[in-house]
Amino acid sequence: MAISVSGLSSGINTADLVSKLMQAERLSGKGLTTSKNTAQSLVTTLTTLNGQMKSLGDAAKALVPDVLTGGGSAFTSVTATSSNKDIATATTTDKAVAGSLTFTVKSIAAAGSGAFDRTFAAGESISADAFSFHVGSGEKVAAIDVKAGATIQEVAALINQSDSGVKATTVQVAPNTFKLQLTSATTGAQSGVNVTDGSTTPMASSVLGEFKTLTEAKDTVLTIGSGANAYDITSPTRDVKEIMPGVTITPVKADPTTPVTLDFTADVEGMATKVEAFVKAANEALGTISKNNKWDPEKKSGGALTGDSMTRALSTDIQNAFIGSSTALPSSIGISIERDGTLKFDKTKFVANFNSDPESVTKAAGDIATKVGQVSKQATSAADGTLTLRIQAGQSSVKDYTAQLTKFEERMTLREATLKQQFSAMESLLSKMQAQGNWLSGQLASLPTY
Repeated sequence: MAISVSGLSSGINTADLVSKLMQAERLSGKGLTTSKNTAQSLVTTLTTLNGQMKSLGDAAKALVPDVLTGGGSAFTSVTATSSNKDIATATTTDKAVAGSLTFTVKSIAAAGSGAFDRTFAAGESISADAFSFHVGSGEKVAAIDVKAGATIQEVAALINQSDSGVKATTVQVAPNTFKLQLTSATTGAQSGVNVTDGSTTPMASSVLGEFKTLTEAKDTVLTIGSGANAYDITSPTRDVKEIMPGVTITPVKADPTTPVTLDFTADVEGMATKVEAFVKAANEALGTISKNNKWDPEKKSGGALTGDSMTRALSTDIQNAFIGSSTALPSSIGISIERDGTLKFDKTKFVANFNSDPESVTKAAGDIATKVGQVSKQATSAADGTLTLRIQAGQSSVKDYTAQLTKFEERMTLREATLKQQFSAMESLLSKMQAQGNWLSGQLASLPTY
């Protein structure tokens, strides 16, 4: 590495001089840096706004029925109320409709289980000879081939590795004393556990003992009505699904003597929550546009969206969509537009209006949400959304400015190296001249004087 001593010959601090010259050279790049930062700020703000507009579209979609799939909206949702949650509860989907159902819980689905009555010590050989047997549940059955000298734990492992529909476990009934228990992997009346001996001796029953039922396999059974006209509804699982469209009933305990009534009513609270989320999403988008469109007279600078006509038009489109129409007034769903252009939701007014005229409220919400959804789609469409295209253009600008700054830095690096080389050459030349001057002075001083 070359050693450079700044100003050794000239007395000039050339390193400082080069630094100051480069500072002056770099002034021409400030415009590029400023332009890149401005473009990046715009992209960041538009990306945030794009996400908020998508959220607004999702919130609007929740208030409009899906005509393609037949799915409901927040205004078609119902909630289930149980007269006795200790016996049965229910959940609903958007397919559920208002109604009522009374029943008793006769039984709750259970898996069949049983155990062999002989016990064994851990690691004990249960038979000096190999034997086999069949085990299964429902339509499944598997042959279990046990090798000579196997332990009870190894038999359990063989059953668990088979496709028998049965789970095996060794239960410790006393210190170091185990018995083999089998349980169906499924529930329902057809889930009993079946064990049969193989065709050769020794028989499994003589080795493991008699297989005795512990738990009867059961379906969930709900009884509708009473007397001669009563009828049962069965399910192999604990839950009873689609007894009514979009309804799942979950029994908690069997009690054939206590009727339970499930009432399915309009979920007004759920509707209000969705409308409130709709208004909040709109205010967030409007707030981002307003905040970034202001001019600061003290700093003499504006936000990223100052003077941006596209986002101002978007703000106007959102507000116009919330104006509604003569047949779809925002006030009917508890929404009002404030003086500053933001939206306000009155839950009490919404609930009162829905309870008095649910049809009008549902229509108004659907119409307004549809318009807002269209505004969201026009702005955020991946193909040709106005925000999407602006973001892409901004990202392209940032990329271009980055490339220009990279080239600028390369030029500055080269320029700095050139200056250092020039000053180094000057220092070298001055050093040689100084050496020659010193030599000449010495020669003159050595001349005789007369």
